[in-house]
Amino acid sequence: MNNQPSNCAKPLPYLTAGSVPRQYPWLSEDQSCDVCVVGGGVTGALCALTLAETGRSVTLITAHEIGFGDTSALSTAVEADRGTTFTELTRIVSMEQAVKLYGMGLAALDELENLCHSLDNASGAAFATGFARRDCLLFTDDVTELELLNREFLARKHNRFDCSFISREQARDSFSFDLCGGILGKACGATLHPYHLAHLCLMRAAELGVNIFEHTAATDIQPPPHSEGSVIVTTSTRRTIYAEKLILATGSEGLRGILSRRLRRRAALVISHPLMDETPGGWPGQCVIRTFRSPKQIYSFTPDGRISAECADRRPFADGVGAAMRRLTRRFHLLRSGQNAGQSADQSGTLARLEESVDYLFPTIASIKTDYVFEKDYVTAPDGLPLIGIHRDYNNCIFALTGGRGALIEAQWAAQTAADICEELFNENMVIFSPMRESVL
Repeated sequence: MNNQPSNCAKPLPYLTAGSVPRQYPWLSEDQSCDVCVVGGGVTGALCALTLAETGRSVTLITAHEIGFGDTSALSTAVEADRGTTFTELTRIVSMEQAVKLYGMGLAALDELENLCHSLDNASGAAFATGFARRDCLLFTDDVTELELLNREFLARKHNRFDCSFISREQARDSFSFDLCGGILGKACGATLHPYHLAHLCLMRAAELGVNIFEHTAATDIQPPPHSEGSVIVTTSTRRTIYAEKLILATGSEGLRGILSRRLRRRAALVISHPLMDETPGGWPGQCVIRTFRSPKQIYSFTPDGRISAECADRRPFADGVGAAMRRLTRRFHLLRSGQNAGQSADQSGTLARLEESVDYLFPTIASIKTDYVFEKDYVTAPDGLPLIGIHRDYNNCIFALTGGRGALIEAQWAAQTAADICEELFNENMVIFSPMRESVL
């Protein structure tokens, strides 16, 4: 195993490290439209495309470049359960609602798969979403967690979700690392490139007539005093947009401005160099791998053949896989303080920790080097669910505020809900994710 540090490791988002697929102008003239979307990430892009496909005129503005907000910090791994368990969900919703959320996650994953394949096949672009359906392994290497893990399995099995329980003995035949038990969910996850998805959605949306403007921030939003009337959006370019409806899809930034109570989280990602054609042994189907209890660590393959190691929150790490990941955080903090890769002896020692962490799981991989490391703070609602829908105090405004590990699933929910609201159709998401629900007031 090559433990020499990689001098090319970059403390920046892996997703936006390549060339920009397409650039858009800033707003130079006043606009009138049916729907104005504020936010240029994957949620805003899905909303704009979905509304354009219904025949509505749409204008999208974003304060920065397309995909350079929360989308740039997303993992390439997607799970239908949004990185939660029934145990966690039933602390905030009923079991019936938890089951419904899981089913909605699977449905959203199907919709994303169809959309990604359609975009990839039709674009002819030099980039793609790279969507690939994956199994998901939820596992523990702590014997004291086995009882809770078994309860999670029984809940999923009872509600007819396609999964199987893997014992330590069974795991030895398939996986190259030790685990006390695991739940293998069939095709309940995926890997894709969220930044490319946002760009491809907007390329198609532009073909349908959507006007897209970068470097155009919404500096003031004035909802009409009554349900009739236009939302007036004043922008940083000193131009005004008049819209029948407004969709606020600004992620954590929007949540900070709306929620009086919120939870602060941190995503930390380490991305390896491409493994070329090497397929790690002991990683069946390149499934998405997640530890059972907090802090969650997620391992997956990126569409371009890199290994992604992610920590989903900032709480103390446990032993086992967590011990290896804990040592990785030293590198995160060094990079956050402004040190460059290869300049510090201590940092050089920690640069190999990704190799150590992955080696714990996949000792058959001969050499791993780190290409990207990144940390980003974000916020969520107290119940961990998105804010999607309408609020009585904001006429003609639709909230589509998503974030965290479930952002891609939630973005699909938000797009369909926004379309249904504009068509005056009922969508059950309006109740579950309402900005007026008790847990966020």
